Amino acid sequence: MAKLRSTVQVSLIATVFFCASKCSFVGIGKQQPRTVAVDLKAEGNGRPVVAVLGASGRTGAMVVEALAATATPRALTRSGKWQPPQDSKLKLEEVQVGQADVTNPSSLAAALAGVSAVVFAAAYSRGKTQPEDVDNAGLVNCAKVVLEKDIGRLIAVSSASVTRPYAPVGILLNTIGSGVLSEKLKGENKIKEMFEGTESTYTIVRPGGLTMDPAVGFAELQFNQGDTYVGNVPRADVAAVCAVAATDPLNSGAGKTFEMFKARTRQPLLPWYRGKTRYIVGNVPDGSAMLARLRPDSEVYDVPGALPISLDDFALGWARK
Repeated sequence: MAKLRSTVQVSLIATVFFCASKCSFVGIGKQQPRTVAVDLKAEGNGRPVVAVLGASGRTGAMVVEALAATATPRALTRSGKWQPPQDSKLKLEEVQVGQADVTNPSSLAAALAGVSAVVFAAAYSRGKTQPEDVDNAGLVNCAKVVLEKDIGRLIAVSSASVTRPYAPVGILLNTIGSGVLSEKLKGENKIKEMFEGTESTYTIVRPGGLTMDPAVGFAELQFNQGDTYVGNVPRADVAAVCAVAATDPLNSGAGKTFEMFKARTRQPLLPWYRGKTRYIVGNVPDGSAMLARLRPDSEVYDVPGALPISLDDFALGWARK
């Protein structure tokens, strides 16, 4: 027992140091396809307009850039000013730029007029805003406007480990991030409730530790559901996934929540999670196909808990009601 305890402690410490040294997180910084098609409103040029909230952030700016290939991006910032990322080939005239503050619902109503989808990439800024105002209430404010204006899709960038505050990564991020993961989860849960039974759909993307490395592409990524694994992932890949979720004609990400990371960096959030998932999607070179292979949130349920054992381990074959 002492040896087991020592092994677990070493594994937990290693996980914390892996994530703390290799990456930052949002706000700190063969199944059959299931799809819900949602028509995308198009401009005169035939392209849908997709708004990006938090476009001045590093991930948000990359989302704007990724969208430009298939849509007209609308970069929304609190200042109303925006410039393409450094070394970007995107021209400013290819982007609609506007002002919006997720803590101010009236500014959202004007900024989101006429769009087909919204990517919520906003996150609290240390010393300026609080997670409860941006990552939670700000997301809910955005969802309200999406529903009021009959906007088809909302793609929210959240974070891995939001449902695992007791995991080393969760403890670390909630401690240094003023409870940011807890607030993100509250926002997630609220918008899921709000969208139930409506024509609009949500997709929640939970990246692992964010890096500024070049994109590796879909074939090198893995998606997971159940919040059991973590790894690092380039912001550019997160942006690419958001762009696909916002513009995919089949809306393959509708009603789905998932974690994403580079396959070779995958680590269990807790040692006893290793191997205990049947929701991994990977080795697929197409983003839409990866989203299609995920399961709707209503079908993700058999995931491990906080402890390495559960009451099921003691069932001894007894009949269950």
